[in-house]
Amino acid sequence: MNRILKYLANEGLPITFIIFYIVGVGLYLTPFTHDLFILITPFTLVLVIAAIFLHHKEWNIKTMVVFASIFILSIITEIIGVATGKLFGMYTYGKGLGIKIVDVPVIIGLNWVFLVYASNSIISKYTAKNIPIIVGAASLMLLYDIILEKVAPLMDMWLFSKNDPPVSNYVVWFLLALLFNWVIQKFEVNTQNRPARWLFFIQIVFFLIIAIHNEY
Repeated sequence: MNRILKYLANEGLPITFIIFYIVGVGLYLTPFTHDLFILITPFTLVLVIAAIFLHHKEWNIKTMVVFASIFILSIITEIIGVATGKLFGMYTYGKGLGIKIVDVPVIIGLNWVFLVYASNSIISKYTAKNIPIIVGAASLMLLYDIILEKVAPLMDMWLFSKNDPPVSNYVVWFLLALLFNWVIQKFEVNTQNRPARWLFFIQIVFFLIIAIHNEY
């Protein structure tokens, strides 16, 4: 049993994530447990992201400052966005992401850090050139957001006043993704993390399943 648990916590972490999100799909699609799914969503997000960063290879002051900077700047940007509607459009956060600071869930900053880290990890696995990594990772994040926007209202994460997000939402998202990935590359943060790459795509598939189910 100990060997199995050790495997699932290390080499088998992607398999653990797959099982974890399969259970999540079941909870979401079952009427009896749907509310429970919404309730535990912020806790599960923190759990899986913590698992990812436990596998980060090079923890040092520089890395922590970069991650903290992305966290803080993303939170500030979101606060401005919610308050003014000038960046992402008019939107409000629901209860699906937990505790908020000035109407913005704290976990949003953590999710920005994860998405930048994971997308950077995916692209940098195939090239060491800065521009392709920055643009490629930002493009992956844009794809992620396009899919997520379809299910965010269903999961009580956030809701735009006109239901569909404006073009400015995607433009600002992409620009922030470019900036944050530039910072990662500028300060040479090592993002090589196999579980992070897996989790990024597992979440996309998870959101696609929910979006498709909602359509039918």
